[in-house]
Amino acid sequence: MMTLWKTMKYTQNLTAQERHVVDYILQQPQAVFAYNAQQLARLTLTSASTIVRLCQKLGMNGYPDFQLKLALELPPEQRQYGMLESVKAAGVEGHLQTISDVYDEAFVETRRMCIPSVMQKVIEWVKEARRIDIYGSDSNYHTAELACARWNEIGLTAIAQNNANHHYLSSPHMEPSTLSFIISHTGRNHSMLDIARTLKSNGRRTVALTVHGSPLADLCDYTLSTYAQRPGTLGKMYSMMSAQYLFDVLYAGTMPKAVDAENQMGNEETL
Repeated sequence: MMTLWKTMKYTQNLTAQERHVVDYILQQPQAVFAYNAQQLARLTLTSASTIVRLCQKLGMNGYPDFQLKLALELPPEQRQYGMLESVKAAGVEGHLQTISDVYDEAFVETRRMCIPSVMQKVIEWVKEARRIDIYGSDSNYHTAELACARWNEIGLTAIAQNNANHHYLSSPHMEPSTLSFIISHTGRNHSMLDIARTLKSNGRRTVALTVHGSPLADLCDYTLSTYAQRPGTLGKMYSMMSAQYLFDVLYAGTMPKAVDAENQMGNEETL
């Protein structure tokens, strides 16, 4: 599938004015987010109707749709600014499309980074665990709560934690099969690193949900890589959806155990 950027470069059925606008955008893409259609028309010595007609030839519904699609294709160092500007300029329809695009990108990129063999091993650990602890601070704590709620519904004991309980973490009586997940978007959160170090020193099973190659990833047994964008509100949204996606995959992988146990109980009741 051809990207919008490539479509602009290689589309042939453009008028001289439309080609002039395209060349301007290719050289100065930030102008698309800094100006509305009328302002961009003045900068390119064309008309607003030319801008709208160009957007339609490129397969867009209009200028706001063009802004959103272009923002998603910018390099990482430019994307965050573009996304924020397009969100500010868009109405409800634009917001619906923007958030849908953010979710789609977070899921697709997280899936691309996922290593099936690692995911399978973590699923096996979840099935073996007598207890699951999920550590996360701020918004990550709410992600942990949701993941725990789902596992608790199918009979697995899962508890969300937002700080370090060193007495518990260091307890020699902790069940050996206890599995700890540690969430950090950057992998540099001091409290999460402290938790990971304590668990590692006591030989506990740990899985990080963080960016690849971060300090937290280095401390844990396995890492499920999350998709991180540039810092900012939308950047956090990418990471949150990425982590939620990974927990949902783990949840789906552990459901057969819960279903089998439920079926076994049902069979015993009928005997």
